[in-house]
Amino acid sequence: MSSPEQQQGSRVTYMGFPVDLVSVEQALQRVRSFFVAEETASALHVVTLNPEMLMQGEADPELGRILKNAELVIPDGAGLVAALRLNGHSLKRLPGIEFSENLLSHAASAQLPVAVIGARQEVLEAAIANLQAKCPGLSVVYARNGFIADEAEMAQCLQDCLSAQPKIVLVAMGVPRQEKWIAQYRARFSGTVFVGVGGSLDVWSGQSKRAPAWMRALNLEWLYRITLEPWRIQRVSKTLPMFVVKVCLDYGSKLFKS
Repeated sequence: MSSPEQQQGSRVTYMGFPVDLVSVEQALQRVRSFFVAEETASALHVVTLNPEMLMQGEADPELGRILKNAELVIPDGAGLVAALRLNGHSLKRLPGIEFSENLLSHAASAQLPVAVIGARQEVLEAAIANLQAKCPGLSVVYARNGFIADEAEMAQCLQDCLSAQPKIVLVAMGVPRQEKWIAQYRARFSGTVFVGVGGSLDVWSGQSKRAPAWMRALNLEWLYRITLEPWRIQRVSKTLPMFVVKVCLDYGSKLFKS
């Protein structure tokens, strides 16, 4: 097992996909360093990786390439964290929603303009209002719901977002659509951080609730979501069993070799 000093902030590869072993403060420092770098003509893509996304990346080559090319990949899923611990890595789960909330708090204090794209209009508006109440000074310079009917609307969305010149863009279109949107358009922006935030807008709007703190501490947030939204069972059943099988085979092969 690597020592904590060796692992702190390091990047490892699991099942062919990168994972950054970072705390929320280390992840935010990566973003701050990006903003103060002399050359910020590029974009920084933050991926909040979980087992479902990883397995989707294996099945979808385009998504797989996007995940592997992301500049910051934080360990979101409890199953992914457990698998990495089996491989000797000392880390804690970093929920994407918590990273994003801390990022927005930084945006408010550093006066960084933010764009938010995704969700239904009423959810989008409520989420932004609640975030601005929680983070005084948060400047949302562009907001667009996720119901984009055709290429013409998408082109207009992109142009409006570019004109607003955000430094942080949150995209809530679900996996893999949000990652593919970011990959397709990131080169058009300069010095911008992109984060796919999935269903976080539902939580920020008050429409959905996160698991109680004790369940989050035990990495049981997935169980809470399934309890409230049973339809998730059908979705995760397509990917999670195979992830578990792959983790067991990987761990078993390492034990056999040792």
